[in-house]
Amino acid sequence: MAPSTICIIILVLAIISFLLEKIPVNMTVMLTLISLVLLRLVTPAQAIAGFAGTTILMLIGVVIVGSALFETGVCDKIAATVTKFAKTERQMIMAIMVISSIMSAGLSNSGTVAVFIPIIMGICATTGFSHSKLLMSAFLGSMAGGRLTLVGDAAINVLIGDQIKALGYPFGFFEISKIGVPLTLIMLVYTYFIGYKFLPDIKIKGMDDQLFNSKEPKNAPRWKQIASVVVLFLVFVAMIFEKQTGIPSYMVAIIGAVMDVLLGIFTEKQAYQLVSIKTVILLGGMVPLATALKNTGAAQIIADQLIWIIGNSTNVYFITIVIFVLTVIMTQFMSNVVAVTLLMPIVIAIANTIGVIPSALIMVLGIASTMSILSPIACPPANLIYSYGGYKFSDYLKSNIGLTLVFLVACIVLIPMIWPLYG
Repeated sequence: MAPSTICIIILVLAIISFLLEKIPVNMTVMLTLISLVLLRLVTPAQAIAGFAGTTILMLIGVVIVGSALFETGVCDKIAATVTKFAKTERQMIMAIMVISSIMSAGLSNSGTVAVFIPIIMGICATTGFSHSKLLMSAFLGSMAGGRLTLVGDAAINVLIGDQIKALGYPFGFFEISKIGVPLTLIMLVYTYFIGYKFLPDIKIKGMDDQLFNSKEPKNAPRWKQIASVVVLFLVFVAMIFEKQTGIPSYMVAIIGAVMDVLLGIFTEKQAYQLVSIKTVILLGGMVPLATALKNTGAAQIIADQLIWIIGNSTNVYFITIVIFVLTVIMTQFMSNVVAVTLLMPIVIAIANTIGVIPSALIMVLGIASTMSILSPIACPPANLIYSYGGYKFSDYLKSNIGLTLVFLVACIVLIPMIWPLYG
């Protein structure tokens, strides 16, 4: 049996196991990793590469820096202030969505979510609002922010932009904003009137980290409260200007975490307990499957199905739907950068065949690649909220499939208006 076929079988079995949850999700992750190694689809070094990834280091650092606000009692003050304006749970959901969208337009979506976790836990401890609903709204907001500016989801936006410019069409800093802003507004309207009803409402039954288990108000000395805010602010600024300083975001986050420990906000033991091991396993353990899909050619086989599904059709709207749906499916279990890289030449070839301007279909591909919201293994921010929210694998699909379908319709309507299909 071809390695690509074996890889696809492992992928299908993993997805079935994730959805059924007869065994814990992280056990499925580890069994998948082990299977890939034993079947020689990845090397042992490739299997563990995800655990040494810079994303994990950044998330660990940012969670510690953000949690300092919880430990010192700053989160209690933020919660008290926010609840003066957002008095109901639905208003709080909308406030968090708006703020996280704005933040992630200038920062990484992973960093934005990591900072929001302790703040949301503090708000929920004070108000009794559902932590699982607020965490999911922060996640969705952070993903929306990636579509607001070129730096929001830099890897995808730059990849898309470079390709469009190579084809001879303009792509400026706010080019993605032309579709990103309308989609964010659509998300907010949809969530306020419909989507909030589907956000998962899960009661906390106990968490890995001890910090968020405590319901007692925090009241650290004022200098520690000020210090925690200053460290967080400096980390944010350093992340924004990482290219100018030459210090990458993950190193900035680690420096901030070390500063919080040296300042006595946390003990070393407390810092170790802040990041859930479930999150680390989920984030690092799925990397080898994505590697195997790419290296064995399995991902290319999946991409080739796009051509087969489209066949000889020249209906641009049907083609748009197929591109969007296939891209969304692929990005639920592999890097959106890899998915876009695989599909880009196919999409350009299709555009040339049916006589439409490629940039329009490339934008469909780009927007669809940011819809990594239907499973906890889809992207780092989805991984990060998984254990803190107490979600099941299927909660992501139930909560966010409606928004995905709304975005599909919006892209069909808006993208031809913004980027004309015909010259």
